[in-house]
Amino acid sequence: MTIKMSEIIGYPLGWVMWLMYQITDNYAWSIVIFTLIIKILLFPLSVKQQKSSAAMAAFQPKLEKLKKQYANNQQKLQEEQMKLYSEEGINPMASCLPLFIQLPILYGVFDVVYRPITHIVRAGKDVIESAKVIAKGLMEAAGVTDFANFNQRPEIYIVKEVQKNPDAFASLNNPEFVEEVSNFNNKLFGIVDLGDIPTLKPEVWNTAAIILILIPVMSGLIQMIMTIYSQVRSKKLNPDAPSMAGMNIMLYIMPIFSVWIAFSFPAGIGFYWTMSSLFSFVQSIILYNIYTPEYVAKLVEKDKEKRKKKNRPNMMERYQQMMEEQMAQQNGGKGAASASNNNKKIATAKSTDDEGSEVKISRSKQKEYEKMIIREARRRQAEKYGEEFIDDDEE
Repeated sequence: MTIKMSEIIGYPLGWVMWLMYQITDNYAWSIVIFTLIIKILLFPLSVKQQKSSAAMAAFQPKLEKLKKQYANNQQKLQEEQMKLYSEEGINPMASCLPLFIQLPILYGVFDVVYRPITHIVRAGKDVIESAKVIAKGLMEAAGVTDFANFNQRPEIYIVKEVQKNPDAFASLNNPEFVEEVSNFNNKLFGIVDLGDIPTLKPEVWNTAAIILILIPVMSGLIQMIMTIYSQVRSKKLNPDAPSMAGMNIMLYIMPIFSVWIAFSFPAGIGFYWTMSSLFSFVQSIILYNIYTPEYVAKLVEKDKEKRKKKNRPNMMERYQQMMEEQMAQQNGGKGAASASNNNKKIATAKSTDDEGSEVKISRSKQKEYEKMIIREARRRQAEKYGEEFIDDDEE
């Protein structure tokens, strides 16, 4: 028996959702509280993301200056950019971390919404399989011929059939199962079944059908407002930043993608997405007002001072050292050993005098070490591929 990744992620989330349902006795409110808990747990990462975004906005002019200075030398530009990131203690990928974490959570939410009997009612697999056979028989008797959706999410349809015709499941000899599924409250506002898929062509136009359509619309609308708000605040933080058309297009595609998801899956998914976007928007407003450029500049300086006191390289410095060692290793063991020894000197910023006692080296000397490593790695790389080595420092 194979286990899907969504089930692995969905299992612990299902227990959280079950606990929320025991408290609220309402699936919609369980999703709201569950979403709020997730946002609270991810709040430290969101703070880090906001801090990184604000630091990058203040940092952008320096990057633009480098791009102009080394417009005709991309290799040199990359080296100087990495060096600048190291000096400023900025990780350009830090703002992406919350997104990478939220995607698996969304994947797990799919499983929780698809399998309410497993996660909320906590019924056994044998009972669910037997109920699945009965539910499919009832649907066939009602004239249903397309079972594609049923095969993907049978538990949602079992709930519907049990609530419509509980007596048909008497053969299970499990009255407790029938009672719990019959009483399962998965209605939003008491009228909208979160197991239904929103559609622009409902069989009957009523309040439930309209609310079902509004769930995807609100999901996309909130994300669009949040995107515009973020763009306005970013522009305010850094008015001279160049317009990145490709990135902006992607930001505006996300709300459309959100609408598509909400129209393609049960309403519970869209409702979670909507609540998540709403909480994210409120959180963004709060964080944007806390992490102003002035406040972030102070935090960045404090981080620099802490690293100096601990004599510990930051993530970008470690990454730079690792890349330099790898480049040297590609060009022979001797170069690798030399680069490794020099990297250790740079990482500790210390040396020894003639008597063997340890002394601190100057910042200029440290920069000389850095240039020497980069220059040697580039020279060996050029020799390896038969290219002409041009030393920028000697031009």
